[in-house]
Amino acid sequence: MSAAKKAAAAQLFAEGLAHQRAARLDEARHCYERGLGLDPGNPDALFLLGQVLFDSGDTGLGERKMRAALSVRPTAGNYRGGLAISLFRIGRFAAAASEFAEALRYLPGVAELWRGLALSSAQVGDAATTFRAAAEWQRLAPSDADAPGVWRSAGAQLAYREGLKEDERGCFESAIEAYGRALEFDPLAVAIQVARANLLARMGCSADARHAYEAAVAVHPDNAAAHFNFAMFHLDEGRRLDALDHLEMAARLDPENGLFATHLLFQLMHLCRWAEMEDLIRRVVAAIEEDSADIPPFIVLSMPGTTPRLQRKCAENHSRRLSRVDAGSPSKSVRVRRPGRWRIGYLSSDFKQHATAFLMIEMLEAHDRSRFETFGLSYGVDDRSEMRGRIGRSFEHFLELSAAPEIEAVERIGALDLDVLIDLKGYTEGNHSEWLQHRLAPVQINWLGYPGTLGAPWVDYLIADAVVAPEASQWMYSERILYLPGTYQPNARVRDCEPATTRADEDLPEDALVLCSFNQTYKITPEIYGVWLDLLCCEPRAVLWLWASNPWAEKELRSVAAHAGIAPERIIFAEGRPQAAHLARLSLADLALDTFPCNGHTTTSDALWAGVPVVTLCGEAFASRVAASLLYAAGLGDLVATDAGQYRAIVKAWLSDATQRRRLRAIAAEFRGQSPVCDNRRFVRNFEDQLASLV
Repeated sequence: MSAAKKAAAAQLFAEGLAHQRAARLDEARHCYERGLGLDPGNPDALFLLGQVLFDSGDTGLGERKMRAALSVRPTAGNYRGGLAISLFRIGRFAAAASEFAEALRYLPGVAELWRGLALSSAQVGDAATTFRAAAEWQRLAPSDADAPGVWRSAGAQLAYREGLKEDERGCFESAIEAYGRALEFDPLAVAIQVARANLLARMGCSADARHAYEAAVAVHPDNAAAHFNFAMFHLDEGRRLDALDHLEMAARLDPENGLFATHLLFQLMHLCRWAEMEDLIRRVVAAIEEDSADIPPFIVLSMPGTTPRLQRKCAENHSRRLSRVDAGSPSKSVRVRRPGRWRIGYLSSDFKQHATAFLMIEMLEAHDRSRFETFGLSYGVDDRSEMRGRIGRSFEHFLELSAAPEIEAVERIGALDLDVLIDLKGYTEGNHSEWLQHRLAPVQINWLGYPGTLGAPWVDYLIADAVVAPEASQWMYSERILYLPGTYQPNARVRDCEPATTRADEDLPEDALVLCSFNQTYKITPEIYGVWLDLLCCEPRAVLWLWASNPWAEKELRSVAAHAGIAPERIIFAEGRPQAAHLARLSLADLALDTFPCNGHTTTSDALWAGVPVVTLCGEAFASRVAASLLYAAGLGDLVATDAGQYRAIVKAWLSDATQRRRLRAIAAEFRGQSPVCDNRRFVRNFEDQLASLV
């Protein structure tokens, strides 16, 4: 190139740079392109032209020009840094971080490059790189006020993630220590405060947990998540009204959050504060339909207005959020079965003084050990009760998994080489149904604890009967239905029962017709309670005997009754008692009234065992058909209604006909005597035959 051309090109490049610095991009581009026409191999001009094109909106061509310059000068740190800044400005943070890191290989002492690496790495969630880069940024530019904040935030994130990892592994003390370090970096980080509080609560450190929650909501009074988690803690501690206050605050702060609305609704159902529920129900339904929140399927079973379709969609939404492994793949279940007895595992946290144990103890004891090898897989608290010991003895093997992290628990269960794994919890409180996604047995079954579908691809069958889940209802369930004759529910014939009490002992009128419902108050809807009150109006001798599961619901139910003209002494509340004491008083009732849309399950069984007939309203969904299943099996199918009018008519007929009352009472009295419902040897033979046919 001649000296004249070179000088002319240099002049154009200088003019282009002046235009570029003055943001006259079109003029700068014109100068660079003319100069490159004279000096086409000039990498500086090529790179500057690329920057101008990039900043003018032609990012693709601009990036290509800058990279072409880099191909000529690959060690030019200033080129790398310039490209990184351009990429950062248009939000290509991962690419920007890569270029900043490459530039720092050649220019490690430039604070601006460490700043860019820290900020771009923060945008892509690379806390480790952010932390390291921000430390260098601070060292090289100690007067830059932004560097310390970025460094502290990244340090907090690193420690927080370590805490989450240790928490998941079950290393709780290490997790608490990591959360503490995270809060040293960022004392006001609400997510870290709440995670630490949640773990303290799970560790049983209630006082420390409460202090941590209080600190979080004090510093962040407008943080809905902090209020929600504090509410869940209050519920676990038995402070329902405190929980309600924080749930209401969470729902006000984040009215679009379906999860907050669902838990607030459930507490209002427990408290029988029905006037406030309508809007919440709409929000819950919308959240399920839009799959915008992880709505607990159990709550939806008893929600007024629930439907089978809504319940299945909610369960499927929930199972997708649980899914972390490809556990539904059929190939996971293919194996060569070793010879010998069928190996059956029962998974639950309720092998203790619990309704599930009361129902199935005789059935477990009746298993044919010449054909079946049984495993109790317990992740619940050992309550040291007689029932706990009896349950443990009913299994050939009993594994305690309550302290095991998930990875250890699934490894131990997987090593058992089970043929069938039966989940007795489903989506009830404290469950670990998510363990089944690891395909712990070739056949995995949902049974007894959860009255509905789990919506999970890793659960193969649902055990039911022709009443609780008719063949035409298969569409309601993701599982294939496995039918038992009679009823799907086992029932112990011999149960611990204290000596009978008297009506005087229970504050019941001696000459009254006692209508009872010992279901939890969340199952009582305004519609069904309205039917009960109408029945009291029709029969002056009748009283209503309910379980006082909480004093605030008692107050609300009395108030509603008073507005209906029912004298307060006709609504009688019974205190909670251990099972043996409860069964002793149950026979004082004349008739049990079932709830809807979620029936009494063990509650219905208890009433029939005590010789008390039950009137039920049978709906479409599994949870609204359980009592009907038991009643048909017990020979009391004429007490099953299909709408509220028929329900009312059945009870009215019973109230007015003493002969009918005696006849139904006599049939109910046979439940624990001659009824096939309590024939657990027959039940377990049918049960075993069905299991063997699957493997």
